[in-house]
Amino acid sequence: MKKHDKESVIKVGQNLFKTIGYYNTGTEEILKQSDYPRSSFYYNFKSKEKFAEHVLEYYGNNSVKFYRSILEDQKVKSPMKRFELFSILMADMASKNEFKSECLIQKFSVECAGNNENLRDMTQKQLNKLLLVFKTCIDAGKNAGEVRTDLESIEMAKFLHAQLYGGFLLSRLQNNISILKNNMAYALDFMRV
Repeated sequence: MKKHDKESVIKVGQNLFKTIGYYNTGTEEILKQSDYPRSSFYYNFKSKEKFAEHVLEYYGNNSVKFYRSILEDQKVKSPMKRFELFSILMADMASKNEFKSECLIQKFSVECAGNNENLRDMTQKQLNKLLLVFKTCIDAGKNAGEVRTDLESIEMAKFLHAQLYGGFLLSRLQNNISILKNNMAYALDFMRV
């Protein structure tokens, strides 16, 4: 690894946080797996907590790109069809990965939100970015006459995202992808005109 390759050490941290969690990941393990110099780590990130904030932001930005690639894809004219494709893709990814890969935002919200205000705030900031992508597609659906207009778009975005996360957790617990698929189908039916 290059001496100051921040993106590479962030990717290592992302993988460790996703697989064993924030509190089970020590700075020594991050440095060992990334071969990143200790002095550079503390110069660039100051602490494990600040490093985690960088990891969350990196993950959030990449998640936004992924969400937008589907939900803002103008080749698919119907916003509701984009949501359907998104739902199918998310379920396929979860099933293919045997529920072993989870959302880092979800992981941090469960592990850290109750006892670390800085990480909770950074996690919320990343979630808000994802919700805005949902909201944009919902607004497009309203303009196209496909999505109900009696509810605020941001509230529907929160509802849809809760169904996604909740469906993922229940599907993982029961090793049954149909729970996630049903959650998303019911949520999309709720949103339709």
